[in-house]
Amino acid sequence: MCTSLSLPTPNGTRLFGRTLDLDTHFGEAVTFTPRRFPFTFGNCSPLTCHYALLGMAASVDGYPLYADAMNEKGLCMAGLRFAESAVYAEFSREDRLALAPWELIPYLLCTCATVEEVRAALGEICVVDKPFSDTVGTAPLHWHISDTLGEGLILEVTAEGMELYPDKLGVLTNEPPYPSQMAAAEACLLSCGDEAGLPGDFSSPTRFLRAATLRRWWLERGRIDTTKMETKSYAVAQFFSILGAVSPTAGSVMTPEGGCHRTLYTCCMDAAAGVYHYRTEGDVETQQVKLEECDRCGIKLLRF
Repeated sequence: MCTSLSLPTPNGTRLFGRTLDLDTHFGEAVTFTPRRFPFTFGNCSPLTCHYALLGMAASVDGYPLYADAMNEKGLCMAGLRFAESAVYAEFSREDRLALAPWELIPYLLCTCATVEEVRAALGEICVVDKPFSDTVGTAPLHWHISDTLGEGLILEVTAEGMELYPDKLGVLTNEPPYPSQMAAAEACLLSCGDEAGLPGDFSSPTRFLRAATLRRWWLERGRIDTTKMETKSYAVAQFFSILGAVSPTAGSVMTPEGGCHRTLYTCCMDAAAGVYHYRTEGDVETQQVKLEECDRCGIKLLRF
């Protein structure tokens, strides 16, 4: 269970982030990858000079497995679980760069500065079913992508192949595939009046609708006639408020094994300023890491 959000601010910049909802931690920590950290991707030559990255990742054998991140150019990306619909190629095509799902975030953020550059790069990529190791399998994901220019993109790889969709509502959850989520949400949004009630469970379609509606209400009405609403700090606070409305309360969503889904962390990336804001499970205080405080020209990962 996860929900991602892209939100324009009153001063023309854009915030991007997500909740990550699981029943157990996965070794995650805010992780900075400098420009000269050596990345090896698929069947291409190693990248030894690339954009610096900052986001949430597990580190396995010294490799950052990013759940979400932004680069120093303001491009942001998050991977959300897509268990029922994700289908990856079993074999790579000779005319494509073969990338595993866990390689997509670092590769695209290392090499692209805008959503348009991502579109072009994806035309040369084949997403293949390749586990990270014998103990770390292939995660079924789809991806939410945003940049500081206001462009947004949803990337899905299903049995029909790779599909790219414009990000119309600034929200992504899990299942079903994005076109079905959009059709249901748009039909409901058309009928939602000022006092319309919203469903209260934590299913993926419900979270999609609730986040999209709250986002729309804030953009249309929540920023009017109040000086403080023009500040970046207020926009960040509202970003966390919207995602807080779709974060499951402990005990509300159970796994088949008897585990309990809860929000392990919520993040908000101010890509224009290079600031990664985040809140962890059980902590209402917002922490932050700034790109400007990291050595972008270094070679070693930095984990906070």
